Amino acid sequence: MSDALLALEGVTLRSPEGHLVFEGLDWRLQRGQRFHLKGVRGGGASAFLRLCCGIADPEAGRMVLDGAPLTSSYAPHPFLERGALGYVPSDGGLAVNMPLLGNVALPLRFALNLGRDEAEAEARRWLAKAGLLEAAHLRPRVPADTQAWLTSLARAVAKRPALLLVDRPPGGLEEPQRLAARDLLTEGGQDPAVAMILVGGAWLADLGRPMTIIESRVTE
Repeated sequence: MSDALLALEGVTLRSPEGHLVFEGLDWRLQRGQRFHLKGVRGGGASAFLRLCCGIADPEAGRMVLDGAPLTSSYAPHPFLERGALGYVPSDGGLAVNMPLLGNVALPLRFALNLGRDEAEAEARRWLAKAGLLEAAHLRPRVPADTQAWLTSLARAVAKRPALLLVDRPPGGLEEPQRLAARDLLTEGGQDPAVAMILVGGAWLADLGRPMTIIESRVTE
């Protein structure tokens, strides 16, 4: 459909390990649709998210994001350049050379055109929602843990994205972390036009499904 936020046309995708995820897929994500991708680790869901956000290239086929072709992971795209995508990889994808506060605040200066002080104030608000305000001055841990994932989730929803792609956390979430993730996703999904693709089983079940999630599955 012409009004789809994301369209896959005859797309073939392989995981980084070379496993076939799907072949010749035609698929549409409409504005406001929300998908829950279930499956075991290594089943291709993470690779699918990387494809949707332009990090991975399809082996074959064509992709259109917000009306413009998504031709290559190295090519600029207006949707991505204006910060309309919120992407949360399992490892958080944070810059390890800056504190959690900087990781959340810096994208806000470009995506929302905020000044430095305003961006940092907004970042503190979202880190507080994530239960991480006291850790705002700390740098991300290596290897990444659930703290980095929650920071990445806070950063993603703070940008007020039109498309939110959330991979599963690297480990199990404790109850305070589950509540924080629920609050972040609930606020991030208040706009009915926001499209979401959420990956994982246990952490979504633990959240009690606060939002309407459409069941789907990516398999090898």
